[in-house]
Amino acid sequence: MIPRPKLFFALIAAGVLAGGAVRAADPTFKTLHLVATHPLTINEPSDLTLDETGKILWTVTNKPAKVYQLDLEGNVTKTLNYGGQDLEGVVYDIPSKTLYVTEERLREIVHLNLDGDVLDKVTIDDPGKPNHGPEGITIDDKGNMFLVNEKQPGLFLVLDKSHQISKRVPLSFAGDYSAIMWDKRKGCFWIASDESQSLFLWSPSKGVIDQFPLGFPKAEGVAVDYATKTVYVVSDSESKLYVYRF
Repeated sequence: MIPRPKLFFALIAAGVLAGGAVRAADPTFKTLHLVATHPLTINEPSDLTLDETGKILWTVTNKPAKVYQLDLEGNVTKTLNYGGQDLEGVVYDIPSKTLYVTEERLREIVHLNLDGDVLDKVTIDDPGKPNHGPEGITIDDKGNMFLVNEKQPGLFLVLDKSHQISKRVPLSFAGDYSAIMWDKRKGCFWIASDESQSLFLWSPSKGVIDQFPLGFPKAEGVAVDYATKTVYVVSDSESKLYVYRF
């Protein structure tokens, strides 16, 4: 489990947190088995998040830059009225029943209700190439928010309560970092890599716990439902939803 904040930040300062070599596989986690592939009617989907019912997925796209509600077979059930510029990440916040999305080039985190109305937005200090910015966003069960910066450099970003970056942790275990999801049951993060065509289980204190090759391009979103032992992964270039069981 991730250490308490003071110890967590102390470990970062001490240089203990790593994004390095793959560690021994988690013996409690089984292999992922592909059980379904669903074509999507939206272009360039990026990121995925599940609501608390486990029956609704959310994703974002760039052409156009919109937010969509999906069923578990990837059918669009709602299009939000928010019009973005370069949407890459989305996370559903269970306590408030709202969404947070990331605007990569603008370096913004935008808070939306489930109709797509803007509740708030903040600009974060994340320098670098415009198209290599914040890609994935997640919230842990304590309400802490985290991002992954795609590459040049690859970073795990810890945000404070005002949604500003408080810590930057370099990542080096994959070609890039396109999505992140907090895993409450394992106390670690799922991270998808487009270039490495893999899913990783990663912990700030342990590094890479396990790696799951996907074998398809542009994996840009991951959502996991432990109740049904299901992992959902979305491909940007293929516009497909892949469904796995473990």
